[in-house]
Amino acid sequence: MNFEAVIFDADETIFNNQGIHIIVTGKVLANLGLSKDLVEEVHSKWDEYYFSEQSRVVDEDGFCIDRENAARSLVLALKEFDIEITQEKAGKYWEYMIEEYEHRSKPYPDALSLIEYLPEKGIKMAIVSNGDTDIIVKRLENAKIKHHFEFVIAPCNEYPLTKPDVKIFQESLSKLQISAEKTVFVGDNPHSDVMGANRAGMFSVLIDRYAVFDELDGLMVPDLKISSFEEMKYIFEK
Repeated sequence: MNFEAVIFDADETIFNNQGIHIIVTGKVLANLGLSKDLVEEVHSKWDEYYFSEQSRVVDEDGFCIDRENAARSLVLALKEFDIEITQEKAGKYWEYMIEEYEHRSKPYPDALSLIEYLPEKGIKMAIVSNGDTDIIVKRLENAKIKHHFEFVIAPCNEYPLTKPDVKIFQESLSKLQISAEKTVFVGDNPHSDVMGANRAGMFSVLIDRYAVFDELDGLMVPDLKISSFEEMKYIFEK
């Protein structure tokens, strides 16, 4: 194998976000003067609407901006508890998301190890995510690894694309000026990451840290499945 580039997903691939969203939920409820006893239930509903709204918006518009989706899904989640807030007010809670993710979301140690290793092999790196560019960049800067990445692409007005749309993968290849056959895409989601990479003809890697994906089929089957980035270093040995 003679790879020249690795494109990473961001959240739960490079960055460990475990527990952060529920902390944000708690801050939202506190701001609204609501009981902390509701945190688990509201968080669960917010997550549920987040993914269903993302799918709906992508089906209708072709892409979904993360901060808009977070606000829209929060409004719907709170309605389940007879709590009415405006989309505008929900959008202001994005500041909580920025604050907590910037402060608490850190790279996994094995991700840092791989990111430091790849330049030694002459491998270019980039990020393609369905998250928020500003939050990703802040965390890269905090971890002092931003200089390793050629660019970050995430859904926005400049890039009206959301994974697994093959066009966002093709756009990343165009920016790198490297062919799909010489590019690895690694992510934690079989649908958005593996399917999109396979459609684009990249070498797809699924990082399954918690062993939750046992049965995959079709375009969601990766070329390589790993539980740690240490397990993929060998593919860059020439």
